[in-house]
Amino acid sequence: MRNLLLLSLIVMLSACSQSDDLDLYHTNVAIAKKAMACYEAPTDFETFKSLIHEDIKHQSPMYGQGLTDYAGVLGQAEFYMKGFANVKFNNAVWLPGVDTVSLQSNGSVRVYGTWTGESIETGKSFSVDSYHYFDIEDGKIVMSGDYFDATGMVMAVSAPPSSEMEVE
Repeated sequence: MRNLLLLSLIVMLSACSQSDDLDLYHTNVAIAKKAMACYEAPTDFETFKSLIHEDIKHQSPMYGQGLTDYAGVLGQAEFYMKGFANVKFNNAVWLPGVDTVSLQSNGSVRVYGTWTGESIETGKSFSVDSYHYFDIEDGKIVMSGDYFDATGMVMAVSAPPSSEMEVE
């Protein structure tokens, strides 16, 4: 009987913990979605900035940049927000993240999807599949990462080299 009581207590505590993790995930996914939506409404840079912690560590998708800091994240966001129009994040699949040691839900957020839009400079359109992750503390993103072919996307929408341009 004692073992049954102990097992019941463990199950109840586990259920409460999972419920708390799920609540935290739903709170954090709303913050991540708000940050991602800022790329679709580029006049919302200040909202984006307000969601980023000053001590953020961010894995940049740009070739050779690696892990960046607050200034790097804001610079990257400004580059995309000022350089591209009609941006949409399509087919989003939002998922809870897990602790890499325990493999238990930890409130972090990850998402797969496809970015589409067009270069303001050239009018050329793009479509690129991506993966993003967000660790959030006290309502701000403290760690994040973007995985997509950012360099290829930028090259695809760039103006052709002068040797490929028409000569008058």
